[in-house]
Amino acid sequence: MRRKEYAVFLLMTLIVAGSFSPCCVALNINSLDGTITNEISELVKSGDIPSLQVCVISGQEKWVKGFGEQTDEETVFLVGSIQKVFVAVSILQLYEEGLIGLDDDVNMHMAFSIRHPEYPDTPITIRMLLSHRSGLDGTLPSEFAYDWIDDNPTEWTRSFPEYVVDITLEEWLEMNLDKDGSLYSPSHWVREPGTGYSYSNNGYKILMCILERVTGQSIQNYMKENIFTPLRMDHTGFDCLEFMDVHAKPHTRMYGNDTNIPLPVWNGRYMLRSSASDMGNLMMALMNDGVFEDAQILEEETVELMSTNTRKSLFIREFLRKLIRNGYGMGIEVCNHGLLGHGGSTVGFTGEFYLNPATDTGFIKLSNVNAILDYTSEGWRDIGNTNHQIRTKIMSKAGLLPMVDYLWVFPVTGIIIKLLLNRKRILEQLGARFNFGVENSS
Repeated sequence: MRRKEYAVFLLMTLIVAGSFSPCCVALNINSLDGTITNEISELVKSGDIPSLQVCVISGQEKWVKGFGEQTDEETVFLVGSIQKVFVAVSILQLYEEGLIGLDDDVNMHMAFSIRHPEYPDTPITIRMLLSHRSGLDGTLPSEFAYDWIDDNPTEWTRSFPEYVVDITLEEWLEMNLDKDGSLYSPSHWVREPGTGYSYSNNGYKILMCILERVTGQSIQNYMKENIFTPLRMDHTGFDCLEFMDVHAKPHTRMYGNDTNIPLPVWNGRYMLRSSASDMGNLMMALMNDGVFEDAQILEEETVELMSTNTRKSLFIREFLRKLIRNGYGMGIEVCNHGLLGHGGSTVGFTGEFYLNPATDTGFIKLSNVNAILDYTSEGWRDIGNTNHQIRTKIMSKAGLLPMVDYLWVFPVTGIIIKLLLNRKRILEQLGARFNFGVENSS
């Protein structure tokens, strides 16, 4: 192989390696005070984010900072779908105790039958629910109606039929998923169980119901005993009344109105709320093989199982999926650059929870404005753009992003190779244009 070919090969190798590898320099947690803090403050102000909490983890060190109106470290936010991480940890604890099997038919643990109408002989398993491979649709009619009580404000969502308000989670699931249920429809199923990924909030509602049926405890009591207390998460729970003095005030934006509209706090029985600092303790446990200080919430092998990507497909589709950072384990996203985590979005709140176990670093970001009530509004786009800028700054500073992003690998590498292969002609043309001598470069 000629020197030129060696150089091209070496260059491509270095670029590709850099594109998939985050910075390995140890993070000095104290370096986050200063420029990055000022930059986030400016983004919070210019993006009109009422309040934002950031927690960065490096090994056993924690950096927590509040921005905007409510800056106390103990400020509590609804976490949205980050709750799936907590549900998955709880279900996997039951698995470790031998109370359930991951390949159990969910009907073993439910009072009614759950089956895809077109595949009635195919069991829906707990493993399928954890990895979003059950075939269930993402949402169901009157979602969250079971978690509604008289003093909850109507501003949070559309009105519900009276007969589905303030019923039990199990009753609501039966209405929707039992073939004789009053809200049942075959359209609740979108694909054959076990054959592919289809994100489903409702699969996790089934898991919450199984958790309560198997343990005989409410989800609040179980998680407090087995997650919150061992991890010293004193500002985490489901009942907002416990945290009203430190609860972030939710806001929304609507079409034609890009200002922040205050909302009352929703006291849902199955809606988890936490502080960024508390969630940092869970992150430390997941980065340390399930151990936080003197508590072990999961075995090392179970944490590995939880973080193993379950989304598999043919080579081309798998390659494209990696380019858009798209994978899922059990209750946790499996992303490129070694990242694991989950995002969260609910009325009035957004959240992010991402870590890299290989580098012992991660971050949590919680804020109290969303436009989920109106996806068509410019506010939805604006909030997303601001969150993206904040996320990128945090991840770059924490070494969670590579020095060269893989999305630039192919165009940049192609340009460089083209220049190298044509360098003699390019130099000759430059020499002729600017009248300087060009040595033979072959």
